[in-house]
Amino acid sequence: MRRIVRSEAVCLRARDYHESSKLVTFFTIERGKVDCLAKGARRLRSKFGAALDLFARSRIIYYWHETRTLLTLSDADLVHSFSGLALSPERFLAAEQMAEFVLRVIQPHDPNPQLYQLLLNYLSTIESVSPDPGHPQTKPFPALVCSFLLKAASFLGFRPELRRCLICRRPLAGPHASYFDAARGGIICQHCAGESPSGVRLDSGSVDTLAFLLYTPVADISSLLQSPGPQALVPAPQSPAALLALVVSFLGHHFDHLALNSFRWHDGLERTP
Repeated sequence: MRRIVRSEAVCLRARDYHESSKLVTFFTIERGKVDCLAKGARRLRSKFGAALDLFARSRIIYYWHETRTLLTLSDADLVHSFSGLALSPERFLAAEQMAEFVLRVIQPHDPNPQLYQLLLNYLSTIESVSPDPGHPQTKPFPALVCSFLLKAASFLGFRPELRRCLICRRPLAGPHASYFDAARGGIICQHCAGESPSGVRLDSGSVDTLAFLLYTPVADISSLLQSPGPQALVPAPQSPAALLALVVSFLGHHFDHLALNSFRWHDGLERTP
């Protein structure tokens, strides 16, 4: 049975199909991920316009059929293009990394309005954030991607433990080092780690930074990232890229067959297999 469905959506991927059409993957607020065929989308005067551009937020109309996985797109009206994401390669890459994670982990027709709104909030922040010109060493985009991934994983049932030791359950306190065990899903204190610790050794400042990025609203993170001075963000010996690599490793252990190709282009990150 075929019926018309209207939804708000973000474009996660668009590929050319035959001479004049496109295959588009949307993240919709009501129905999760849907794959649509946009007939005639490559024509010069296509009715879809910029609504099928990567990251575009649009109101779409498509024909749903219970026996089909590829649906026909009827119409799409652009709400916001996020054109500011193209202002720099770093900004665009950050948006691409977030969109690819969502593309890989959400299931077709499995709605997640909380994750949908999270993606919109972070795309908007990355589009508008301005790095502090007085401190060019500050790199806001890896920190924002790291924050998004930590929150998104939490919404999907895989929140890392960053405040208590996974083994003894005692709160982390003081300047002592601890270990982030990606496979177990969180922090192990130095006492429980023993003489043969597993995981990556982290200074207390790095653990605090990860917790800050997980639990702090994106608006507050953005304000601190743009604040002048070395105290703009919780200090961490590890670079933002190194912490992001740690989070990607954590995701790889908890989401089956997760291959995030866009992270291969990020300085400081190991290549995914």
